Amino acid sequence: MKSDAARPDRLDWIAVDWGSSNLRAWGMDAGGRPLAEASAPTGASSLAPDAFEPTLLAAIRPWLRDRPTDVIVCGMAGARGAWREAPYAAVPCPPSPANPIRVSTADTRLAVRILPGLSQAEPPDVMRGEETQIAGLLAGEPHFDGVACLPGTHTKWAHLSAGEVVSFASYMTGEVFALLAGQSVLRRTVAPDGWNEAAFLTGAEEGFARPERVPARLFGLRAGTRSSASSTRSSPAPGSRAS
Repeated sequence: MKSDAARPDRLDWIAVDWGSSNLRAWGMDAGGRPLAEASAPTGASSLAPDAFEPTLLAAIRPWLRDRPTDVIVCGMAGARGAWREAPYAAVPCPPSPANPIRVSTADTRLAVRILPGLSQAEPPDVMRGEETQIAGLLAGEPHFDGVACLPGTHTKWAHLSAGEVVSFASYMTGEVFALLAGQSVLRRTVAPDGWNEAAFLTGAEEGFARPERVPARLFGLRAGTRSSASSTRSSPAPGSRAS
């Protein structure tokens, strides 16, 4: 677990983003500026409901005072079967609903509220956590009107207008990449890290131009590396004569 020290007398409240895979927390001052940060690989998907409070305490205990501290939680901690369900708010609506769900805690130093996610009836879609990032965007640019992209395991594209989320769409971009890179025939072809901007731009252009060709082009990555390897093996060594 990663944790930064913060003076409890300067800390006003605590922000928590509890995803499926990781917990992230920030100690905030009264002006909304982060004073400290903590993280742990204890995602909501791995915890029983009664494990959330002790897991949170392990991350933020040094920040707490004798009196209650407000803890605002977004993300998968509010999913069904997690800490406590925070029902979705239906779009169109503001990204920060006015009715966060209060959570009872054994530790009286905690005053926990969980923010609801957003849902869409047609086509069916949901988000938890990303709506809080959208709220941050609108806090900085209150007149923003357009589309926001929030990259991630499940990338969200959200249409924002008049301070509300009008509609949104989820794309399994990160998860599909993880499956292809870790479990498909491409697992020995795709590099685990690194960045090649030219290759990315080429792939994006081809994907936009011919989306129906993407599966074929993906398999071509494997075929291309095998062809290159065969060519290398069949090339004569320097100084030798080809037969």
